[in-house]
Amino acid sequence: MLDSLFIKNFRLLEDLSVAHLGRLNLIVGKNNSGKSSVLEALRVYAACAQRSVLEAIAGERNERIRSSDEPTSEDDVPLPFQDFFSGRVFPEDDLCIEIGRSSADPGVVRVKRVYLVEFEETVTEPAGETTQRVRRRLASRSEVEGEGLDLFHPVSPALQVTKGTRTFLPILLDSSGRTRLGEPGLDASAVLPCAVVSTRPGSLDDLADDWDRIVFSEHEQTIREAMQIIEPDFEDLTFVKADSMATVIAGVRRPPNRALMRTPVVKLSNVSRPVPLNSLGDGMLRLLQILLKVYPAKGGLLLIDEFENGLHYSVQEKVWALLFDLAQRLDIQVFATTHSWDCIESFARVARERKDVEGVLFRVGRSVRNSDRGKVVATVFDEEALYAITQSDVEVR
Repeated sequence: MLDSLFIKNFRLLEDLSVAHLGRLNLIVGKNNSGKSSVLEALRVYAACAQRSVLEAIAGERNERIRSSDEPTSEDDVPLPFQDFFSGRVFPEDDLCIEIGRSSADPGVVRVKRVYLVEFEETVTEPAGETTQRVRRRLASRSEVEGEGLDLFHPVSPALQVTKGTRTFLPILLDSSGRTRLGEPGLDASAVLPCAVVSTRPGSLDDLADDWDRIVFSEHEQTIREAMQIIEPDFEDLTFVKADSMATVIAGVRRPPNRALMRTPVVKLSNVSRPVPLNSLGDGMLRLLQILLKVYPAKGGLLLIDEFENGLHYSVQEKVWALLFDLAQRLDIQVFATTHSWDCIESFARVARERKDVEGVLFRVGRSVRNSDRGKVVATVFDEEALYAITQSDVEVR
């Protein structure tokens, strides 16, 4: 579990330090203050910057994930993942993205822009014969521009990912025709489990797949009980094909050429037929979305963007109480963002009651100090400080 957080050169977060973290952490701040960027940085950290995760994050913001097939200079069109770096440009020399407990953390994840170069090397064999061999290596920009590298082919921009002393295969960024080197070769100990609850409901088929993974487990029963927080008459849930649901409800099948998806239906104690979950309101779907991501986060991170989405203020305290319990039981560290004062108050009440599970709120925003040059900084509030603030109606958002 992270007891502190250090993020450098990632989006708005040029040099962010959060001195103290708890098992559950609520992040507040104005729009464009860096809240979502903190969650993205944690995704990069947990996955050791695997290309698939970088592409998922970039795709959610409509940023470039593949380079153009047309030959262009680096200055003409942004390369993939360039927007991840502060200022939306690749830094010069050895500056890189850093994410970890601190800059001295032996497990810090670093992402650096480098070049994969091919060059000719003269080799003298023992028999006296001289041959030319093509070698490939990674080089910094200064090495490429300086003398000493006899380039055999144009250079290929790439990202070099490291975690502590481990170095993974580079991620190529261009479309030069070379074979992509694929994902970094990671062993299980390098990657941290990480589940993400976004602001959007996502695909119902994805929710169905998440449900399939927990069927017949202890977590399935936990979800059934938790859904009663919003709907006391809830008894059971399953996923059916959309055409099957149409048949059940209206006796009409979808045309056979339409793509089928699985949709959630529930059994209510006061209704004799299946009821579509969506007909019970946004809160039920949002609660299910959160709960289905808890189990995949076991032993790792659960990231929730805009916790309060779809959840009425009257149920938020019960949902937080459930998350405090599950996070402790499954060894999960939770990070959530919010714009809601009701969410802050409910979090503060539960955090103060649960003496055995630490809850921390931290605010991110632009510093007003001249020495900080307007960079994003974090202010941490523990349970007692946060509770005192909510009691006195002091604005922390």
